[in-house]
Amino acid sequence: MAFAPTLNTEDYLTRKDNYVIKGLFVCDDNAKITWIEMGRPGSIHDNQVWSKSDVYLSKEMYFSNKEYLLGDLAFSASSVMVPAFKRGNANLIEDQKYFNTKLAKVQIKRKHCVGLLKARFQCLQGLRQVIHSKRDLDVILQMIMCANILHNLLINHAIPQHWMVNNMESEEDEDPEQLNNERANWHNQILAYMMEIR
Repeated sequence: MAFAPTLNTEDYLTRKDNYVIKGLFVCDDNAKITWIEMGRPGSIHDNQVWSKSDVYLSKEMYFSNKEYLLGDLAFSASSVMVPAFKRGNANLIEDQKYFNTKLAKVQIKRKHCVGLLKARFQCLQGLRQVIHSKRDLDVILQMIMCANILHNLLINHAIPQHWMVNNMESEEDEDPEQLNNERANWHNQILAYMMEIR
């Protein structure tokens, strides 16, 4: 988030000294988001977000025998979560190193999904709304959910190459009016693109 929330400020502060709303999302190997749960404050560890999620707490509803998710180092191993072996452990055997290498290749799909989502909806790269109340948080969460739904609807359509330009370089230095005009232009381009593919 670009601004510190005024509601429970310290709850959203991460160990990297930035303000974050955490969420859990699961994607498949085609970068389609198959599960999303949002709204946890940034001070909570990723594994806590997972262990308090509906998909984990009601795992018998979502997983059959021998079904599981692949996760990164932040997650603990369980019957439905297979994370990488901790690299800091110098005693990793060759099979564990091999597993981590293979898992890293799968994790690229997740990173691709996040990158694609943020390229399509650049407002997700640094939320610029201040959280003063529960309603403000709800509005932000609804906006993120809409972006995820639209991402899934657009997943089978090519992204125009000019959308991939990184506009993150110096938003702080830009004229606010120019920045608003550029954002309006992006919104119009996305709307026009979506209307074309209907």
